[in-house]
Amino acid sequence: MGKIISIGTATPQHRTAQPAILEFMQAAYGNDVASRKLNVLFNNSGISSRYSVIPDFDKNKNQHIFFNGTPSTANVKNRLDVFKEQAMPLAIKAIEDAFDKINSEINTFGVTHLITVTCTGLSAPGLSAELIEKLKLPIDIFHTSVNFLGCNAAFHALKIADLIIKSDAKAKVLIVCVELCTLHFQPKNDHDNLLSNTIFGDGAAAVIITSDDSDNKGIFMKGFYSLLLNKGKNLMGWNITPTNFEMILDAQIPQVIGDEINDVLLKGCQKLNIETDSITKWAIHPGGKKIVDVIKNKLQLSESDTKASYKVLNEFGNMSSPTILFVMDELIKESKSGDTIFSIGFGPGLSIETAFFSNE
Repeated sequence: MGKIISIGTATPQHRTAQPAILEFMQAAYGNDVASRKLNVLFNNSGISSRYSVIPDFDKNKNQHIFFNGTPSTANVKNRLDVFKEQAMPLAIKAIEDAFDKINSEINTFGVTHLITVTCTGLSAPGLSAELIEKLKLPIDIFHTSVNFLGCNAAFHALKIADLIIKSDAKAKVLIVCVELCTLHFQPKNDHDNLLSNTIFGDGAAAVIITSDDSDNKGIFMKGFYSLLLNKGKNLMGWNITPTNFEMILDAQIPQVIGDEINDVLLKGCQKLNIETDSITKWAIHPGGKKIVDVIKNKLQLSESDTKASYKVLNEFGNMSSPTILFVMDELIKESKSGDTIFSIGFGPGLSIETAFFSNE
């Protein structure tokens, strides 16, 4: 059985308050109807601030560095050039935080497997090769990537790590998720783009996983349950346009998730022989405030149960794949012996990923 022994988190240097981002967006749209819609969305977002590798979001047009006052002129190449420049330093920042938390260093720890995760920038040889060189990891290290799977991609990486640990008890797996969502801002006046521009931010998270016979304390990975809802396949996804990676976010997503959540929880518990009453902590991916609200109501959770999800959403927005790891980090800080954690995230498809953890 694998166990998470550390989670590191990182954000870029540019933190902008949500009201300042609203002003930037309204100026970029230059449209009264869009401005009114953005005002409603921002005021109900549950977000107070977000982070970006781009410094433009709290500046006037004549001070913009990336968008040059006209976001519509930035193209995919411009955006991916910034990703290649900024993703690796942010990933390293998260990795260093993870190792600092266990008072260790990556060059002495003995990482045997590296898994990188992103959906907001792609290149070859890519982030994993860059990290191997920069961190001086062995050139024969096992490395792979999880790309373009959206907000629940960290679950896929955790499942790969779990399989690795089960096949090799000496394995030491490092996962790093890095997303630069704000690179893909585009002032397009439709619901998907308006909502994306309201909630997404940049961030990174790193996870260190070992087997249960290692000396490090940690949270044990009990198992996973996945569900692909074909009826929701057009509700969430990505389109690559000449301009940007364009997010598809349908307004029906919270309702569809709410309709399924009780069944998902029950089937996940049945698969792993876990009693629902034994769950003491809830790691809900804050894909948006409405999603957390719906799950909270459907599962009859308390304010305490959803505190970590709302906190992460409030302070960082939705950073896509690293976000659930930020929530897990919050829960692990206060976890005690005997806790069982249920974690859930959502991605294109509409896919629902769940994981169960225990503090034994």
